[in-house]
Amino acid sequence: MAYTQLVISLRRTAVALCLLAITAFMQAQQWHTTIEIGHPAELTLPEHVSDVLLVNNTVPHPDLPTGAFYTLMAASEVLESSYLLPSVLETSQNSSVSLYRRQLLTNQRADSLLSTYHADALLVLNQLIVHPSTDSYLTDRETYYAYTQAIVGSHWSLFFRRDGQPGADLITSRTLVYADTLYWEKEDELRSAALQALPANEDVRNEMAIYAGEQLARRLMPTFETADRYLYDLGASDAGMQAFVRKQWQQAIDAWSAPQADIKRAAYAAANRAVACEIIGDISDAYTATEQAIAALSQLRSPDARQQAVNIRYYQTLLQQRMAK
Repeated sequence: MAYTQLVISLRRTAVALCLLAITAFMQAQQWHTTIEIGHPAELTLPEHVSDVLLVNNTVPHPDLPTGAFYTLMAASEVLESSYLLPSVLETSQNSSVSLYRRQLLTNQRADSLLSTYHADALLVLNQLIVHPSTDSYLTDRETYYAYTQAIVGSHWSLFFRRDGQPGADLITSRTLVYADTLYWEKEDELRSAALQALPANEDVRNEMAIYAGEQLARRLMPTFETADRYLYDLGASDAGMQAFVRKQWQQAIDAWSAPQADIKRAAYAAANRAVACEIIGDISDAYTATEQAIAALSQLRSPDARQQAVNIRYYQTLLQQRMAK
């Protein structure tokens, strides 16, 4: 389920949030703020997981002997930024001699590592393959275009104990795969200059190893997006806005739920209540409030009321998207 954080930075504006991107003069005074909408991680770790051991279980790449270490350290830094407690077991647990043969940890071995290192979960790198290639060609402009294409592939296992209880039979495992391709490019009048401007293959391999670790770890973290929200100015005596700026969400909702002096104020108060409901996670109530705002605006016949109804309908589509997730 998505969740919301509010960044209080209210700013008065008379610019409408317009579904059709039509420029129009607006009579309604509005306040603008932003919220941070959080989305769950692609793979959510259990609540009891805090200490994560990142394990090297690869066969060293002949051209990148320290690649697994770079990958695990990069993943560790990302996980640490999400308030987890990562550590790295650099010594490979893999006894195979083939780079392309995976030797996965058994539940018994995973349970042993969890106990030995007092970890709640293992993030195991089973395979890391990085392949850069460089080429160049003459363009129609009589210049030389040089590029390096680098392909990275990584295979991972995630182990954790169900409910945090020890025992190999209580181990839950997940398989994770990350693959990507990055490019470096340069154009010059001389082929040699274009090629020399590209990074060395060793640097490319190291960067791809780091990139693979960062991207994989981000799949275990929630993501955030900044979204604009608009509230209507009901005057200096508006108790709802006074509570809102103090992050007193329920007080704001209660104030904007009270009877209003006229239909327009009732519409704008309902629209404001929708934003406050969204902030505390009551998306369904927020949608209901927008319905009430639109119903009130439909009783008015002014161009401004029709435009504000369009704006609130657009907000409804955003709420519907959140309810669908």
